[in-house]
Amino acid sequence: MSDEFTKAPRAKVESDEPQERPEEQREAPQASSNQQGSAATDAPHDAEAQNAAGSQSGVDKASAWVSRTFPGHENAFLGGVCGLVVAIVMAAIGFWRTLLLVVLVLIGVAIGQQADGDPKILRALGKLFRDHDGR
Repeated sequence: MSDEFTKAPRAKVESDEPQERPEEQREAPQASSNQQGSAATDAPHDAEAQNAAGSQSGVDKASAWVSRTFPGHENAFLGGVCGLVVAIVMAAIGFWRTLLLVVLVLIGVAIGQQADGDPKILRALGKLFRDHDGR
């Protein structure tokens, strides 16, 4: 038998990190890791800015495409897309659930408008249900 199999296992687990290095080599990577660390902390902010700018340019591109494709009929196109979405939701969850969903969304928008100080939906409802006998 070989001595390798009779020896007890090592207590210390070896790591993937390199063993002792000269002092000059140890300082250089630390300086670059600090630079990388600051670059890494700046990277998320840069990525967020790029994502925000990218999504804005995507909206601008879509708006430009709609304007080029349907000149003078942009709102009709938007209405058609909204109608398609409502039709898909109606087919998926049914008429009454879709109606409830629309009512709840309008209530949420009305509450948000009231909080913003511009309650357009509430004014429209007030005009609709106002007594029309001249008072």
